[in-house]
Amino acid sequence: WKWIYIFSIVFALLGMWMIKDVPESKAQTTGKFKFDFGGLAIFIVTMLAINILITQGADFGWTSIRSIALAIVAVVGVIVFVMFEGKRENALIDFKLFKNKPYTGATISNFLLNAIAGTLIVANTYVQVGRGFTAFQSGMLSIGYLVTVLAMIRVGEKLMQKIGAKKPMVLGTIITIIGVGLMGLTFLPGFAYTVIVFVGFVLFGLGLGMYATPSTDTAVSGAPDDKVGEASGIYKMASSLGNAFGIAISATVYAAVDAFASFHIAATVGILVNVLFGVLSLLSILFLVPKDSVE
Repeated sequence: WKWIYIFSIVFALLGMWMIKDVPESKAQTTGKFKFDFGGLAIFIVTMLAINILITQGADFGWTSIRSIALAIVAVVGVIVFVMFEGKRENALIDFKLFKNKPYTGATISNFLLNAIAGTLIVANTYVQVGRGFTAFQSGMLSIGYLVTVLAMIRVGEKLMQKIGAKKPMVLGTIITIIGVGLMGLTFLPGFAYTVIVFVGFVLFGLGLGMYATPSTDTAVSGAPDDKVGEASGIYKMASSLGNAFGIAISATVYAAVDAFASFHIAATVGILVNVLFGVLSLLSILFLVPKDSVE
């Protein structure tokens, strides 16, 4: 582990050195900037309550006082956060940005598509518990995901330049859904399922990589010039939140089903949850991102 930390520091320093000559760009602002600490505090408490409820609700008991209290904190927190942010000049999240449909479609689909990260937890857990794979073997099954997601980012960029952003976003999401759905075919025998999971991870990475650049470009180009930095931050925050919630929900569903059914069924249900995330992501693109959102 110490070598991992050392390499992480080295790469961080290398990255800082590489951008040292990049000129700073700032949007014109008026007045003194004040960070929204109040909004941040409300947001953290609300997200924490939701996450604990999702991951620990079954252990607490869904109708227990602790679960009900967490649910109340989550609901009240969301309402208070929206009302509080609406009155702030320098809000943590400027909800006015979501009046722009392309930006809204890109951000929501980004949140949902990153939620499919729960597939990694469910699939890797299942092949180790249900199929007897070692940690190394299960990791090798998903290596295609890493390769294709990196390779397809530039492909997505080129497709966007030729046919616009919406089609690569739609196609990438569909490919991702298909790849994830294949991993839910747990009724297949040993070798056949191993091949299917490997292909599924390849398609997963291929679709996500194809989607990434067009989606980011749609979000950024749809924001006002003086709000580009904030819009980018919210978009990336959607990625992180989607990833966190996807993993939490998928793991919780897998564990809940596994408590009264076989791990084969638990894996299938856990994977289907991620397929649902993908379908919702696709719908947000189809209905919110116009064909001419990117020239």
